[in-house]
Amino acid sequence: MTAHGWEPALVRDRDPFDRTLETLRQRLTRAGPLQGAALPISGLAEELGVSPTPVREVLARLAGEGLIARTPQGYAALLLDPAGLAELYDLASVLVAAAVQSGAQAGDGFDLADPLSSAQAAPNRALAQACARVQAQLAPLARAEAEVFGAGSGGVAGDDWADRKALLRAVRRHYARRAAQSGRILAVALGLLKSPRI
Repeated sequence: MTAHGWEPALVRDRDPFDRTLETLRQRLTRAGPLQGAALPISGLAEELGVSPTPVREVLARLAGEGLIARTPQGYAALLLDPAGLAELYDLASVLVAAAVQSGAQAGDGFDLADPLSSAQAAPNRALAQACARVQAQLAPLARAEAEVFGAGSGGVAGDDWADRKALLRAVRRHYARRAAQSGRILAVALGLLKSPRI
């Protein structure tokens, strides 16, 4: 018994939504691209030890964030293709460039190895949230990106980026390389290709 007289085992889980949300976010990131795989509500609920209600709510939220898709049968993982992935890298480039221009971590605080994280320090909250959303959409491909380009290939954390124009050029180059290699990144993520670094 605790000081309040409650048995810990009898305390009801009052936040299954947050726990389910965090677990499914982590799984989607770790799994890599699932290419349209069904996400059955009842199966996930049983696996996570929660009722179907928080799973349904979490899947609806993740679909609203563009991390999964709503289908007539329920929910499914996104079906990625090289062109769509290239467009997502192009969007990341535009968002990070806008964040840099708005004053996000100028100077030595900008990490070109993880530009979307650095861009989330933008003073514009809507821009920071858009960067976080795109970062979450690209997260399942991070390992494949690192395999294709090498870990930390964007630049060195702490580089002196006092020259905003040089930083903007580096950001655009970072994402242009990824957009150009989107097919290779996707193939590596799907296990179709063992890629030497470019």
